[in-house]
Amino acid sequence: MVMKPEQLHLNVQLDDVISLDRFINCESTKECLKILKKSVEDDSISNFYFIWGNKGVGKSYLMKGLHREFINKEMKTFHFSFEDERVSGPEILQNLESMDAIIIEDFESMISSEEWEVAVFNLINACFLSKTKIYISSKTVSKDLEIDLVDLMSRLSSFTGVEVPEISEEEKIEALKQSATRKGIELEERAIKYIINYTSRNLSDLLKLINELDSFSLQMKKKITPVLIKKLLDSRLSSPHT
Repeated sequence: MVMKPEQLHLNVQLDDVISLDRFINCESTKECLKILKKSVEDDSISNFYFIWGNKGVGKSYLMKGLHREFINKEMKTFHFSFEDERVSGPEILQNLESMDAIIIEDFESMISSEEWEVAVFNLINACFLSKTKIYISSKTVSKDLEIDLVDLMSRLSSFTGVEVPEISEEEKIEALKQSATRKGIELEERAIKYIINYTSRNLSDLLKLINELDSFSLQMKKKITPVLIKKLLDSRLSSPHT
């Protein structure tokens, strides 16, 4: 299948560094990582996965990590988010069963309409026949989605459910250390404590902050200290783009 222009411009582009192996590996995430890594193999237990968890637990990173796994295997993928304002109508789902994997983020944001629900239902049925893998992520479990089409709810409930859990405070500290180490950043204990105490406890926000600190410390030509972290946070507040 050759993608239509409206499908091509929606297909998510990936940073080279994204990988399932780079996701925070701790006791809380061990089970979901095991399932997702196994899912990309030919002998996986299922072709359909429903990945759910609260905002900021890392669902989007995992979906991009899955996308990367399929690219590395030279397989055809289509990856989009329902929060992308460029998503117009259900025609973007047409003929996607010819892909090897379809990755759909933020499913709870799908426009509630019979047209969309029927299109997703038909796509799932077509992918069942073509053995195309489908990954759907959402902030809520499938049974709590606001969907009217009973047949679609039935299909979604048959997906293998994968919860991305909240991690503990200790695991967040370890996540910061792991992320910093991968980037070659020296992160002192007092800097870690400052980040945990004075910034968002959301895992995605914490890891994004590490990326920003890496660039900011290079720009300022200074080590990452509580003073530098505060300066970055202050610059965020004064920026017209925040």
